[in-house]
Amino acid sequence: MDLKLAADEVQLGLLRDHPRQSEFFAPATHADIEELADDLSRRGQQEPIHICPDDTIIRGHRRVAAARLLGWTSIKAVIRWDLPDPCSGAAVAELITDNLVRQQLDDLALARCYHELKRTAVRAATQTSSGDIRDRLAARLRTGKSGRSLDRLERLLKLPRDIQDMISTNRLNKFQAEKLLQLPTAKRDTVISALRSEESVLDVLRRYNIIKPVTSKSVAEMGEELLRYFHTNLKVLSRNIKALDRLQLRGGDVVQLLDESTKFMDTWANRKRVLHQQAKESIMSDSAAQRPDKLSNAAR
Repeated sequence: MDLKLAADEVQLGLLRDHPRQSEFFAPATHADIEELADDLSRRGQQEPIHICPDDTIIRGHRRVAAARLLGWTSIKAVIRWDLPDPCSGAAVAELITDNLVRQQLDDLALARCYHELKRTAVRAATQTSSGDIRDRLAARLRTGKSGRSLDRLERLLKLPRDIQDMISTNRLNKFQAEKLLQLPTAKRDTVISALRSEESVLDVLRRYNIIKPVTSKSVAEMGEELLRYFHTNLKVLSRNIKALDRLQLRGGDVVQLLDESTKFMDTWANRKRVLHQQAKESIMSDSAAQRPDKLSNAAR
């Protein structure tokens, strides 16, 4: 079927989002919709949306939102008579594939898409191994991730959705989430409850030994690390100082921090300078004290 020839004008007021759209994909930001609306306003609709016969959107949720923002009353659409049921495996696969092409997905959203496509493919397969299906899907998704990597991401979907969202927003990393999954069920439920109720994720993870507790370092150890870092990197930083112009400090003022650091380094340098001079004077004093003994011995 030539889908382009089947495009018709449909009323925007009749269209509805796919019921599983929000399960797989985060809603578009207002800025994204405004940008797409601007493009529609300037160039017109370049590509029709795709809908099921019951007016459920399969392709084009963002374009529909942009058209509504512009005040359009209708939009060009392809009615997919080959997909009468919007919740069928084929329709959901079409929904996922279109969004994969048009959106940058975080790892957990990608895992949800992969899980659904794999579930549908396994159900439809008769003599194909799960490994073959996994590798075919990895190639189809074109994310650069192997089937094995996608399987590891899929395992994280065993965690509750709000904990998955912590991974997507970088409050919890994937390594920590995997450690969480390895806990006995009762302990895992306790940790998850704490993660939900407390502000500091790291404090919770340390308390339950999911990550190692922070060990305090002595002043001497911190100073040694600082000297080692400067010894290794100072020349490179000095040659490329313009690359540091845009650096920001979370919760602080970069200039104030650098000023305070400069005062500290000046104080440290002066102390080392005094100690170095004292050491030289001590050596000279010791040498002077030993010299008469040598002359006396020679005279004998």
